Amino acid sequence: MKKTFLILTITLLLMLGVSKSYAVTPTPTAAAKTTPAKTTPTKIPEVTEEENQIEKIKDLVASKVAELNLVDKRGLIGTVKSTTNTQITITDDKNTERQIDIDELTKFDSGDDKNTDFGISDIKKGDLFSFIGLFNKETKRLLARFVSKAKNVPENIEGVITNKDAKNYTFDLVTEAGKKYTVNVETSTKTSDIEDGDLTKSGFSKIDEEQRAIVVGFFDPDQKDQINASRIIVLPVPPSDLMKKQLSNDEVPTSTGSAGKVQPIVK
Repeated sequence: MKKTFLILTITLLLMLGVSKSYAVTPTPTAAAKTTPAKTTPTKIPEVTEEENQIEKIKDLVASKVAELNLVDKRGLIGTVKSTTNTQITITDDKNTERQIDIDELTKFDSGDDKNTDFGISDIKKGDLFSFIGLFNKETKRLLARFVSKAKNVPENIEGVITNKDAKNYTFDLVTEAGKKYTVNVETSTKTSDIEDGDLTKSGFSKIDEEQRAIVVGFFDPDQKDQINASRIIVLPVPPSDLMKKQLSNDEVPTSTGSAGKVQPIVK
């Protein structure tokens, strides 16, 4: 009996000593606050003297390129209308007034080797001069680099070829107005054809009668109506009706050519 009571007492004590367990909800942890990263201001690098020089050079080059696109090398021939210390006004072969600017770099040539002191003060109204320099496409003015007194002006004549003289290297050129010129072909004469819109090198042997042509050259000082050709361009179009009419006109005399002239090399 005592043994039984002892067992019950021990069992009861064990039951009372066991503590109850409860599920514990964990306390939520506060979300970590994101601290925005501190922005470090970008430091603008200082412009060095060398970089400044490079930028100045770039601007200068750009300015020169623009200037070159605006300026073109060109030559003019005209009759002097008026002059000042820095400007010459001329009228060209189309009776258009042109302004020629003069500066300290302009060189003058009187056409006479003995007259070495020739300058703008020696240029007179009515004189014929040629000018080579820089032509401004915007202002239409020429800044002269070389000014030279011209003895004559190159002629530009269009007509139909006739009376070709293979022995003396001449032919006649008859214009629509019925004017006839003897064309003297020299070793320095450049002869060209037009093919597909381009100039093609040719020669005297390829020139045929009744072809239409443009002749550029200078009148011979000793022979009236004879032109010493510097350039001949044979056109790919037939002569006009007026040119054909002039060819059939019996009043157009036959060319006798130039006796005793130097024979050019036929190309």
